[in-house]
Amino acid sequence: IKWGGFPLRFSFREENSIKRFLDNLYSNIVNRDIIKKSSKMDRKAFKDISLYIMSNAGKEFSAENIANFYYKKTNKKVSSRTIYTYLEKLHKAYILHSCKKYNIVGKSALESNDKFYVTDTGLRTLNTNTINYEDTFFLENIIYNELLIQGFTVFTGKTYKGEIDFIAIKDNKKCFIQVSYLLSNEETIKREFCAYEKITDASPKYVLSLDRIDLSHNGIEHLNIVDFLLHKVTLHLS
Repeated sequence: IKWGGFPLRFSFREENSIKRFLDNLYSNIVNRDIIKKSSKMDRKAFKDISLYIMSNAGKEFSAENIANFYYKKTNKKVSSRTIYTYLEKLHKAYILHSCKKYNIVGKSALESNDKFYVTDTGLRTLNTNTINYEDTFFLENIIYNELLIQGFTVFTGKTYKGEIDFIAIKDNKKCFIQVSYLLSNEETIKREFCAYEKITDASPKYVLSLDRIDLSHNGIEHLNIVDFLLHKVTLHLS
């Protein structure tokens, strides 16, 4: 969850060494694949902003928030256009994936701000001082990547009053997925399962968490995240 799955990073045991390896890896990708020798791009601005974007992967994207972050840090202004240019370069270098919104009621993709997920959670950690696993963004990122690996097209789901973490589609069939760290109390259980309350679509609905106790109910299936990642359980679609 914290340091990702780049093979060479497992050669290091100390966290400082792992972080240094990932930082060097990312810098090499940026220098070789994104910033060309003839480019007039501000290298420091790109690195600072890209690390901030990655550390907030899975959260609602806002170019304005990123511009404010950079201004507070450097007292320099950056335009929304520049930020979107940086995003495009990160996407083309396969550092970020773009996850579009899907209108569950209208059954169509929406033209709105995408969410972004990193291809490896170690890159998300580079600019993160503290990790709160219960915010689920790291786990969401891992589930998102695994869904892509399994051949799904993935959206975030938009309802009248909220969102569903993921809609996974394959061969014109789909399922809905909510991701939680632990279903540790009644409030959390209610929040995750009741997210489906207003959805009339009969496609399978899942809640994924690290709990080992099966809390499936009301036709909503509860799966263990580790079992899902190890392909011990399968998502059903309709």
